[in-house]
Amino acid sequence: MVLARDAILAGTLLDPDFVTILAQGSSPPFPSDIDIPALRVLTNEAKSKARSAQGPHPDIIERDITIPTRDGASILAHVYYPAHPAAGRSTTLPVFVFFHGGGFCIGSRHDDFESNRAIALRNNVVVISPEYRLAPEHPFPTAVYDGLDTLQWVAANVHLIHPSASIPAGLIIGGTSSGGNIANAVLYLNRDQENVVPVTGQFLSVAPLLPWPVLPEKYRKAYTSAEENRAYAIPPPEMVRSFLSAYKPDIYSPLMVPFNHPRGHVGIPPTYFQVCGLDTLRDETLIYEQVLREENSIPTRLDYYPGLPHHFWEFFPQLTKHVKRRTDDTVEGVKWLLEAGVEMRAG
Repeated sequence: MVLARDAILAGTLLDPDFVTILAQGSSPPFPSDIDIPALRVLTNEAKSKARSAQGPHPDIIERDITIPTRDGASILAHVYYPAHPAAGRSTTLPVFVFFHGGGFCIGSRHDDFESNRAIALRNNVVVISPEYRLAPEHPFPTAVYDGLDTLQWVAANVHLIHPSASIPAGLIIGGTSSGGNIANAVLYLNRDQENVVPVTGQFLSVAPLLPWPVLPEKYRKAYTSAEENRAYAIPPPEMVRSFLSAYKPDIYSPLMVPFNHPRGHVGIPPTYFQVCGLDTLRDETLIYEQVLREENSIPTRLDYYPGLPHHFWEFFPQLTKHVKRRTDDTVEGVKWLLEAGVEMRAG
């Protein structure tokens, strides 16, 4: 999808279903006094209850694995894969390394379990969701290096995760919100390694990619979403500031903003984007997508959710019709990445 400017601006008009939720006072409660470790416990408990309420999926196997990190520590990752071979499909399973969101400070390997289950089952994919270390205990760039360590370990040990998992069948890296930022940084960092892991696709969902202070002048007129969508900023600005203060990123580093990498975008694989019309981050995605597609001839795909706020499927799960559409889009987007990766390797 290539969005015209009028379509982008139309996306700032509130979706009627979102209007109803706001009128009901159903917005998620955000604490005024932000204690990040305590908030992490509360959100993980709430998500655990939601996951337990659904129970295990009969057609998916899930388990934890342990991944070593460069500093001698280790992190857990949650793995999803189909319990039964899909009829008529290849016996080899592609791999998707997914990074959860949470402002670099909260969240866990179990986040986005519904869409990760759908990806695994409907695309016949092994999904690996690492629990990278979080701020403030582990500030920038620990999460990025945990991500690279995960990618390298998975590539070297994929047979231990699933006997039919295959890197040549396809390897996607991606994430949601801050997890998308981490995935994007890992992708470029991997590209610059001596032993490059052959990533065939990138998935970026509502990710912070291009903060205003380091946005090149030529793109600034296209960045209006921060002001246009300020009234619907989720999480609220004070929480974002608290998260960034804990994470302590260097916005001049390509480990935080790969868009400005000195080597540019050479070697970046096909990329699938998701963006919300009411997201303050909207234009960061739209600018990056345009640069990849128009200036670097990199295949892209973009799904746009007009009238809806940042990460709505997480914060407003009662938007069931829209959440289902987003899950279906994600499955189709991953399918497109796998097909585009095959074409890229063949070319």
